[in-house]
Amino acid sequence: MKSPGGRFFFLNTLLVAIAFGECIGPSSRAFAEAAASAEKTPAYLEVKGQRATCAAGSHKTFNLEMKENKVRLSDDIETVAWTFNGTVPGPVLEACVGDTVTIMLTNHGSMAHGLDTHAFRIDAKKFGPVEPGGTLKIEGRTMTPGVFMYHCANGEMTDQHIKMSMSGAMIVYPNPSDVAYQPARELVVVQGSAFGEPDSKGQIQPDSHKMESNSASFYFYNGRLDHKPISVKAGERVRLYFVNTSPYVSSVHVIGTILDVAHASGNPKNAVYSVQTFGVEDGNGAMIEFTVPEAGSYMLVDHDHLAYMPTGFVLPFAAQ
Repeated sequence: MKSPGGRFFFLNTLLVAIAFGECIGPSSRAFAEAAASAEKTPAYLEVKGQRATCAAGSHKTFNLEMKENKVRLSDDIETVAWTFNGTVPGPVLEACVGDTVTIMLTNHGSMAHGLDTHAFRIDAKKFGPVEPGGTLKIEGRTMTPGVFMYHCANGEMTDQHIKMSMSGAMIVYPNPSDVAYQPARELVVVQGSAFGEPDSKGQIQPDSHKMESNSASFYFYNGRLDHKPISVKAGERVRLYFVNTSPYVSSVHVIGTILDVAHASGNPKNAVYSVQTFGVEDGNGAMIEFTVPEAGSYMLVDHDHLAYMPTGFVLPFAAQ
């Protein structure tokens, strides 16, 4: 595993996080300036939340376009990806228990693609695939709350399509009258990976042999290797809707604090409290909450893949 383009992303990220943390103070002009340059959530990963989603009617429709395109993992690293709506990961899908969910697929790619959402209980044949130029309507009811992976479904080629980054997160909230989520800073975090080394121009050509052996060249959060610190407030509850699309277990850990509660598969019934790490298997999800105890710098990492931190596999937080 090589540092992309000779850059040590983790060192740069750590220095930025420390500098950000040193600017803290409720009336600090420096902090305000740092906050203005903090990590911004892309529109396709913004969370509406439980109350807004459950109040928006019981029939949700999502239109997804399947594309094969290049995406940037950083300013100087680019890779070919197979995507939903052109992004890595695909857009977050939100629904509530009891909803009828319709997913409309359009295949703009050069090969067959489909969609399997782990949130549905339907005949697997309904997930596709659909041939290039075709469309497919997938419909089901969301009867179990949780944080679910969705991904391309293409028979025996499904594994490769997932490893080409064709996946995303789907959140199914319980009805607020049954379980009401407490106010929190809510974030979607999708762990992914890329298979292939960048050339001298920073272009990754995907390597099928690496895919077959589960030998990722890079791991990343939300499709990036160069995250800026996420601005939070000391004492604020942070809720992660987490999905692991990469090989092996992700050992979720936040350097500098303890996880207050973690819910396996994102189901509120599956709770463990006050743990240092929480394992999320490949293809699974979780809902994880933590609190930053004081002003300073904190980092979300996969404790089972710390060797990938130098290439940017870290999500920093800066608390005021």
